[in-house]
Amino acid sequence: TPPDQGILLIFIRRPYDIGDKIALSDPEQDTSASGSSTWFVEKVTLFTTTVRFATTNEVATYSNGSLARLRIINAKRSPKAIVYVYMKFGSGVSYQMIKVYQTAIENFVKSRPREWAQLNGFRATRVEMELNYIEYVIVATHREMWQNVGPILQSQADLASFSLEVSKKLNLRYQNPPKPILLSLTKEKKATTQPDGGNAESQQVANMFGGSG
Repeated sequence: TPPDQGILLIFIRRPYDIGDKIALSDPEQDTSASGSSTWFVEKVTLFTTTVRFATTNEVATYSNGSLARLRIINAKRSPKAIVYVYMKFGSGVSYQMIKVYQTAIENFVKSRPREWAQLNGFRATRVEMELNYIEYVIVATHREMWQNVGPILQSQADLASFSLEVSKKLNLRYQNPPKPILLSLTKEKKATTQPDGGNAESQQVANMFGGSG
């Protein structure tokens, strides 16, 4: 029964302690690669667990039986967070320039050993020849656990900013192709335009405010 499952969760599985950040999700669905929204565990009893949402400070109480069937991610027991930064480059960028870019990213990570444990990878993840771009991902391991998410997010933002600056200097930035002009809409717009260049509409507005024209 759910109450019995809740008691087993607290006494046998012990997936969290007071003060831990946890995330709850359906075990049949994948979790987000950018991390999960977390709750602080504030109180644990035999039948319920009280948590506080880290982002909005909202408080919620779950029955332990309802938690027994969920995936429970414990941020405090998740050391060395892995983060992702995505970049788009034009499909015409040479392989040599991509390697120069990769070397710059590697040097950036190595120069910050207190933040980053290692650069896990830099690879193409998506090729869109019709849209004229290739998407790459930078994967790096941070030294902090997900419990201390603040420094992780700051380091991720710094890495993304540096990546963008390097892409600008190497002229690797992807630009969206121009949108096609719909000639049918253009013709319709011309057909509805006043032959006098809009003077009739201007006169109407002037009359509304007492103008004599």
